[in-house]
Amino acid sequence: MKPTVIVGVEGTSSSHDALLWAADAAHRRGLDLVIVTATGFPTIALDVLYDDGVQSGARSLLEAEAERARAATPGIEPLIEVDRRTPALALVERSWTSTLLVVGSHRLTALERVFSGSLGYQVAAAAHCPVVIVPHLAPDDARGVVVGADGSADSLEAIALAAAEADSTHQELHVVHAWQEPAMYVSGDYFSPGFTAELREAEGVILGESVAGLAEQYPDLVVRTHLTQEQPATALLDAAAHARLVVVGSRGRHGVARALLGSVSHTVVLHAQCPVMVARIRAHIQPEHL
Repeated sequence: MKPTVIVGVEGTSSSHDALLWAADAAHRRGLDLVIVTATGFPTIALDVLYDDGVQSGARSLLEAEAERARAATPGIEPLIEVDRRTPALALVERSWTSTLLVVGSHRLTALERVFSGSLGYQVAAAAHCPVVIVPHLAPDDARGVVVGADGSADSLEAIALAAAEADSTHQELHVVHAWQEPAMYVSGDYFSPGFTAELREAEGVILGESVAGLAEQYPDLVVRTHLTQEQPATALLDAAAHARLVVVGSRGRHGVARALLGSVSHTVVLHAQCPVMVARIRAHIQPEHL
């Protein structure tokens, strides 16, 4: 089976933007684009004629979105699929065999933020491949791909994805490492006068190691590193204020924990104003026996 880029659509403005982002991504990668819409589980007493109407409407939506993709990205020929399951289930199931999932996301209400009600959040938290959440397309003057670094395997995966994306779109890569001094419950005299400088130097080493090898792998890629003493999510959102894309890592988890992202990824996904790519390390994730 040829690798694919999957995009979920539902006829909203954000899913229109997600479609355009996905079409461009599939074209750049030389992959098939599959456009999916989900109608939800049919009720037991569902009238056959009503069900036919729902399926016909879904098919019409997909055909219109396929034409939109062709117009925006000449040369691409999308595949279309109607799924009777809920949108989250339909997309997460396809993530086992896809290269990338793309989904739109509307601006969340305060209540939705509390309960993680966004479809994009649900898919990003449970998917088995990288997910791009598109609240809207970045403006024409947006520049750069931003990614967070903390030295973990997850952030290294995020940096690898961000570097590939920045190189293929001819954008600069901005790697942000935010650090904070540990909470201190003892007298400040306990620490050496140069403690903060030593800590900053150590954090700088982590940042340097995180980008090691990128110059050799992508000779034409401009990589800019940013070491800042700040809360990580705040630092990423500030750096991504005028970016084309921000990339975050997310540990592959099992069971109930897979329904949640880490705190930094959670905050960035819910508040970023540009598309957000959530990395996934497939080696962390094994099929679950239900």
